[in-house]
Amino acid sequence: MGNGCHDQLSPRPSLIGLYTFSLDPSLWRRFMATNDLMTELQKDSIKLDDDSERKVVKMILRLLEDKNGEVQNLAVKCLGPLVSKVKEYQVETIVDTLCTNMLSDKEQLRDISSIGLKTVIGELPPASSGSALAANVCKKITGRLTSAIAKQEDVSVQLEALDIMADMLSRQGGLLVNFHPSILTCLLPQLTSPRLAVRKRTIIALGHLVMSCGNIVFVDLIEHLLSELSKNDSMSTTRTYIQCIAA
Repeated sequence: MGNGCHDQLSPRPSLIGLYTFSLDPSLWRRFMATNDLMTELQKDSIKLDDDSERKVVKMILRLLEDKNGEVQNLAVKCLGPLVSKVKEYQVETIVDTLCTNMLSDKEQLRDISSIGLKTVIGELPPASSGSALAANVCKKITGRLTSAIAKQEDVSVQLEALDIMADMLSRQGGLLVNFHPSILTCLLPQLTSPRLAVRKRTIIALGHLVMSCGNIVFVDLIEHLLSELSKNDSMSTTRTYIQCIAA
């Protein structure tokens, strides 16, 4: 353990050196490489050329799949500062990989990827900035999330997707106006889910949706809720619709 990457990368690690050590079988070296990378990325002075960007992105995405949870947790913390330091297509690569891994059958990878997506969304410029990066990334994520929510194949995946959708709508809802109808179509069936947690997260997502949607989507939502209330015999479902209207 004593011969960590600091011993051989002293006094200051290079990105190439960190990339090499991130591949090391030694947990200590992978951990220190990830920790040093996070420190480097937090510096305003760091400049990445195209090759460095590619290697750093590849390194972090691989470390997110590390068998050690502490390495994974450090890697996900690197995503925040990284997003603002790489080109748009690299951010899209990150998002694509995270969305794919969020559907993994490995629970740990799924969880860390969901945290990663929330981290990326949290670092995007606000909707009011008119950022092309934010718009493109959110559109890319939206398509993957609506698919995961609608499939209803795995409740844990569905819950994570609903959580991320709510987070994105609360932060970037204005950028997704063209997607609001499809988001609404995806969310409404979840109000009748047998799982209380799914219904609750759907209500939260719909609450964020109405804050930025246009009149047509808003009216469609209210008409659906009132229509279902008038014909529904299930007390739990009726309660869900009332809670949704109240939200």
